[in-house]
Amino acid sequence: MNTSLSFHPTIAGYLNSQLNIDIWDSIQELYDTGDYAKTVRECIRYIHPGIEEKYANAERTHYKIPHGSIIVEIRISDTEFEITAPFLNIGNAKRIPLLRQVAQINVTPLTLSRIELKDDQLYFHYQCPLDLCEPYKIYNIIREICINADNYDDEFISKFGASRIQEPHIEPYPTDVQETVWNTVQLYIREAFEAYDILESKRKTTYLWDILAITLLKIDYYCAPQGNLRSEIEKTFNVLNGKDDYYQRLSAAREFLKKLQSMDKQQFISNLYKIEVFVPYKFKASLESLRNGLQYAYDTSTKEIKGQDYLGALLTMQYGILNFLYSNNLEDIHADIITKAMEKTSSQPVAGAARHMYERLEYLIKSDKLQKKEQAEIAAQEKNAELPKKKKGFFRRIFGF
Repeated sequence: MNTSLSFHPTIAGYLNSQLNIDIWDSIQELYDTGDYAKTVRECIRYIHPGIEEKYANAERTHYKIPHGSIIVEIRISDTEFEITAPFLNIGNAKRIPLLRQVAQINVTPLTLSRIELKDDQLYFHYQCPLDLCEPYKIYNIIREICINADNYDDEFISKFGASRIQEPHIEPYPTDVQETVWNTVQLYIREAFEAYDILESKRKTTYLWDILAITLLKIDYYCAPQGNLRSEIEKTFNVLNGKDDYYQRLSAAREFLKKLQSMDKQQFISNLYKIEVFVPYKFKASLESLRNGLQYAYDTSTKEIKGQDYLGALLTMQYGILNFLYSNNLEDIHADIITKAMEKTSSQPVAGAARHMYERLEYLIKSDKLQKKEQAEIAAQEKNAELPKKKKGFFRRIFGF
């Protein structure tokens, strides 16, 4: 393997988040002073500032908010908070295995909300007194319902024959973009198999996992697939990170990539579209959390560069960056540095690519200039928004704000 794997910028748009983090401390103050209804409304505005103008009634007591393939309904009375998300119709589904899996989901990953069955329809539901609407709790309940409902619907439809209660509004990509994505993903898979075979023939088996993981992450980053394909990529990535035998995990990932390689083009394209999202799937990353997230990749690649293991260093950095992007949204200034470095090292000789990538990673990790630039941008945003500067609270530290 003499050249690096290819890389293309995402077609899914900006990597930043809609979370309105500047109002979080004031939300906590509302709860502490007993203004519980406004606490809930501000939690919704924290998640997405424009929601109430588009999806709430005049009194802001009833919200109907689209998220992926579901509609989240939130009701705020004088005494109660209630959230409901119609999920799936199971009238013609394989009910026994489906309901068995629903029971499992109600144990984990759900912690507060539950999936309930009414007639032949499944609903996510949670209800509590208004004075128990602590901000962390409300955010976590909304996120829990949105993320899990959107994660499991396509799986239940394909595996058990369930059907949607309502069809989502989607925006397909233009035909030329669909064609480009198909060709790029096929290229990624071919490159992965070629690199895998070369490394396996040279008995460099420790790198095989990196090749497969990087390829999965590149596909997810590049086209942000929706539907069942997004679920399958996530499951395969989880298998790679599991505790099964090393070669069993490699085999599972290879089989998925082969399946994707031989998939009917129209079936693949059916998973490519934009869809309105209420709760972001990824967390918002500051420079501090970005540096923490990439510290291991930087430390490891430093040792590998010094030992002239340029392939190892390059794979370490590529995986570290793509894995961080898999779970986090970045500020534009940081995303620009990362994507330009990945583009410049795409399909380049390994040693030169590793050195350039390491130089940019070191800049991200250590540059005081970058930190000052971020602080200046944050200050400018706060001034433009005419918001008082808030102290850095516990919730921000948890999620890297």
